[in-house]
Amino acid sequence: MNQPLAHIPPTFEGLDPRDPGTWPAWLSLPEVCQILRLALGTVRQLTQERKLKARRFGRQLRVHRDELTNFTANR
Repeated sequence: MNQPLAHIPPTFEGLDPRDPGTWPAWLSLPEVCQILRLALGTVRQLTQERKLKARRFGRQLRVHRDELTNFTANR
C-alpha cells in the first residue's frame, strides 16, 4: 500500500496544502516547503530575496499564513 505523505514528519499530518484553514498562523520553513512543494533551499532563497516575507522567532524563520496565500495567489 502506497502512502503518499509517509515521508512527512508527524507534526505535519494535519496540514492540507490545499486548505489554508488547516495551516497554523505562522508556518515553519519545512511546512512552507510541503505546501509549495519546493526544496528548503529554494524557500530560503525566496525569503532572502524578500519575494516571500518571513519573520524570525528566535533562531527560526516563520512565514505568516496570509503572506503565503498572497504569494501563491500572485504566482
